[in-house]
Amino acid sequence: MDTNGQKIRVALVCTSLNQLGGKNRHFRNLYKYLSRYKFEVVIFLCSRVEKELRDFMLREGVPEKDLVFLSRLKKWLVVPFIFELKKAFLTKKISIVHTFDIQSDVLGALAARYAGIKNVYALFESKVIPENTPFIKKIFYKLVNKIVKGSFVKTVVVSEGLRREVISESFRNQDSVLVIHLGFDIPDKYKDKSWSFEKLRQGKPLIGTISRLSSEKGLERFVNAMPLVLQSFPEARFTIIGKGPDAKRLKMSARQLGVASKVIFKEWTDDVFAELEEIDIFVMPSLREGCPNAIFEALSLSRPVVASDIEGIKDIIRDKEDGLLIDTSNAQDFAKSILYLCSNPGKAIELGESGFKRIVSEFTLEREVSMLKGLYLEGMRESGVLPCC
Repeated sequence: MDTNGQKIRVALVCTSLNQLGGKNRHFRNLYKYLSRYKFEVVIFLCSRVEKELRDFMLREGVPEKDLVFLSRLKKWLVVPFIFELKKAFLTKKISIVHTFDIQSDVLGALAARYAGIKNVYALFESKVIPENTPFIKKIFYKLVNKIVKGSFVKTVVVSEGLRREVISESFRNQDSVLVIHLGFDIPDKYKDKSWSFEKLRQGKPLIGTISRLSSEKGLERFVNAMPLVLQSFPEARFTIIGKGPDAKRLKMSARQLGVASKVIFKEWTDDVFAELEEIDIFVMPSLREGCPNAIFEALSLSRPVVASDIEGIKDIIRDKEDGLLIDTSNAQDFAKSILYLCSNPGKAIELGESGFKRIVSEFTLEREVSMLKGLYLEGMRESGVLPCC
């Protein structure tokens, strides 16, 4: 964006994007939509899966010139990494820094400070400090956060639950935290598409999920519910799509429960929508979520959803209006909700269609990025970089 001769270059910074999933797609979407507003966007990443991330971004239309991959070795040394990032900010003539997650916060905010950049923002899509973070790192993040938290003009969170967490744990002051729900861009081919759900109507539904296979996603709960579903719908089938540390354990549980022949495990796919087209009922038994992209993807194809009744998911789905929210830790209740949709395909389809309408009206990328644009411009005016009028 060129405002009164002032070019506004935005750095999107994530130093811990170590697996493909919703976050890299969010970066792609923000790049695409912020560019429509004529911001000049540069994505800064540090990742164990650099090649896969680079390939994804290039394939999705992010040019090489707008991708900066930072040294993982220097990140372990911390100080050299901060100065590498500072130099990159200066080289790319960055005006606004927007960091994603706590590690990116502390590293990006310090680099921005040394680069003389005053317009710094943060965004949290999930728990501020993940529970699996090593103890030493937790202490480091908390200590450095005390130094840098005043650097952020605003901290954006994607749910009301995250807002309460960020404030209650003193990561940010109350007046600096703003909820902006994630937006989602439904592919054009699905905007007016109707669905027959023949397998569901015939009592042969495919029930599935697309997720990272890790403990916080609660997929063991899904496997535990499968035998109960099969008692009433023996021709039902299941699919779990994704990669992660729990893959072997989930497959073993399926064998022990005698449902291994009924469930298909697939590794992660870039063609998420092709997989969702085959799924009749989408499940999300997570223990915690921020604002899960997978639910947007499922609802964009009008898939009925059964999900955990937790913060983050509740921001998107209204129980019995756009999907079913339950305590998925109770295998019988989980199975009962799935069976309700299997037994009432008309109601299942109605819930999916309601969910589709909700994301079309309330969770658009246009809305998310318009709110970010407003934040950026307000901050630059307040800092004197842009004129007030």
